[in-house]
Amino acid sequence: MRNILILLMVSLLSFCCETEVKETGAANTIQSTDQAEILTTVNNVYNNIIVESDNKPDFRAIKDQFTENARLGFIKEDSLILKNPSDYFDTMEGMLSENEVEYLKEWEIQGETKLFGNIAQRTSLYGVHFNTKDSLAEKGIINFQLVKIKDQWKILSMIWESEKSNLTVPVNYFE
Repeated sequence: MRNILILLMVSLLSFCCETEVKETGAANTIQSTDQAEILTTVNNVYNNIIVESDNKPDFRAIKDQFTENARLGFIKEDSLILKNPSDYFDTMEGMLSENEVEYLKEWEIQGETKLFGNIAQRTSLYGVHFNTKDSLAEKGIINFQLVKIKDQWKILSMIWESEKSNLTVPVNYFE
């Protein structure tokens, strides 16, 4: 009888552990999918900030990555400038129309996503080429805050600061 009781307990423990592993595996798969979707959302912004030959930025596609009440912020001369996506990207579109820009590309050099449920943060080291592919015109850090609404990841806020002579991104920033 005692042997049967021990065998039953071992079987139950084995079943519990097996169930826990399955649940963890499913959670990892969901988190993996979410991380891929978050990266796609962020890349939809980066990949549409390109001027080259006949290519112009797709500002509508960029704006579609943001929530309705999203905020964009950047540091300029020790001040925080806040805008909504429409104002910011409409201004960028106007500047590109007024000035002859031969080449512009912004991209993520390196990034990291932290995720909890339906909220996420993507920290991104970005680079910008302007009128040449040979050197960086700008480099800095962007922090994206994202939310998952109706099974879609959207950017709620985006804040960035560019490197300056007295402010460089540490080499170990993403460790």
